Amino acid sequence: MTANQSVEVEGATVEEAIRQALDQLGAGEDDVVIEVLSTPRAGLLGLGARRARVRVTRRDANPARSAVASPRSAPPRTTPPAPQQPAATRPAPEPRPAPSRPPVAAPPTPNVPPPAPKAPAKSAAVTRDSAPEKAPPPAIPPANLEEQAREAQQLLRNVLDLMGEQAEIVLTDKDAEGVALEIQSEGSGILIGRHGQTLDALEYLMNRLMARRVAEPVVPIILDIAAYRARRRQQLERMALTMGERAKREHQTVALEPMPPRDRRIIHLTLKDDPLITTRSVGSGYARTVEVVPTDLEHASSERTPRRPRPSPAEPVGQQGGFKGGQKRII
Repeated sequence: MTANQSVEVEGATVEEAIRQALDQLGAGEDDVVIEVLSTPRAGLLGLGARRARVRVTRRDANPARSAVASPRSAPPRTTPPAPQQPAATRPAPEPRPAPSRPPVAAPPTPNVPPPAPKAPAKSAAVTRDSAPEKAPPPAIPPANLEEQAREAQQLLRNVLDLMGEQAEIVLTDKDAEGVALEIQSEGSGILIGRHGQTLDALEYLMNRLMARRVAEPVVPIILDIAAYRARRRQQLERMALTMGERAKREHQTVALEPMPPRDRRIIHLTLKDDPLITTRSVGSGYARTVEVVPTDLEHASSERTPRRPRPSPAEPVGQQGGFKGGQKRII
């Protein structure tokens, strides 16, 4: 390769270096091979700066040829000349038959499958009867109280293992009203949550899972941790009695904080025997709460006297003020 076929040029950018190299070679981009040797770099505060450098090589005008020579073609075959016979005995040449033309092939026809025979129309009744029926879901075998308690213990153990909690599950009670399970764990505070919200959520999850595993009738699952349910019940009963005394003393409605249905039921049961107060649930969802209302205040609100009707404009003016005979009081 000669010097005029390849050049190396530097520039501020790669494009500028390529343009300079093409000007030096006097060629276009289609006639050369471009190699980028280095890309530009600014450096830090002028240190380590680098310019773009490219190598441009002119393509060879003559294409490369293989060094292996192709074999020579074979010479044509020559047949020895036939011996000449005298004209008298030479047979007359036989007429040559006309060359027959090759038969013209017909154009190929597309491979179209024959139309399928139409099936005879069936009536709606026959189609409905012949349609395959959906298989019913597998029936869940019924389980007695012992099996439900054992299944609930195993299911709760699996749930706690998935939560990463090492705990022991003890069956405390089982009857037609429910299966009571107590969780004995060092992280009882985490499993209870604020006002027992985590424990209530875990109990709800257990009841939904048991409904999928056991056929009816399914007894409810009741969970407890470190006797939290008993302590919470005592706390709610004391609070209900305190709020009831306050409502009777102040003759005003007292509203408690929002609480789940289990806690609201304890409030209602605690104050149901007091004849001077009544309880009612107001609100919806997580904001539903209990109100303690004095009995006399509730009766007074339900038995309000109707307002006195306004006098009709047809009455005399003196009668409107309550004076007799239309007389006016002079001050």
